[in-house]
Amino acid sequence: MEVFNESTATLRAELANLNAIVSRFSDFAKMPAPHFSRVNVNEALRDAVRLFEAQFNAVGKPIITPEFFLTDPLPEIDADAEMLHRAFQNLVLNALDAMPAGGTLAMRTLENDGNVRIEVSDTGKGLTPEECSRLFTPYYTTKSQGTGLGLAIVQSVVSDHHGTISVVSEEGRGATFRIELPQRQERARGSSAEEIAAPHVSNSASAVKPPIEVA
Repeated sequence: MEVFNESTATLRAELANLNAIVSRFSDFAKMPAPHFSRVNVNEALRDAVRLFEAQFNAVGKPIITPEFFLTDPLPEIDADAEMLHRAFQNLVLNALDAMPAGGTLAMRTLENDGNVRIEVSDTGKGLTPEECSRLFTPYYTTKSQGTGLGLAIVQSVVSDHHGTISVVSEEGRGATFRIELPQRQERARGSSAEEIAAPHVSNSASAVKPPIEVA
């Protein structure tokens, strides 16, 4: 019975892992056209982090300390709230995976020359220059059980919002992912939030790679 229970638990874990992989591939293959409305970036970032609160101080696991450095007030932006939430969620998950021994998860926002900048930083082991250069390539992963789609999905969302994403990292000193998003989308000018149409649909599998910064 003990062997049976162990085998059953292993099977359930593997099925859950397969289900997560299938979901990631499905998400990447079916990236919808964005539907823009006015979005509070600070709230979207807080909501994404809130999903992982149970993991920050889980019993028997290293502690993750979230820190917020959010500019307030911060201008709202034209964005697809659901897609932006998914991108932030993937960035937070990526940061947590980079800190298996615990650490600090830092979120920053600021206004920058007509754009809004979002930074998500971890205190993990960092990345090599080669890893940084390939990080947003679909199916490339530095994790033993990763699908290589989490950051590719983030890049696709940012591209569809006419923004940029870059990573600054140093081995042994963590990584910072920096997103720049315009406050307004061109077709949104002079229109109400309900009238804003998606201005661009990218092909996720062939999206142009974003600029990469390596410190």
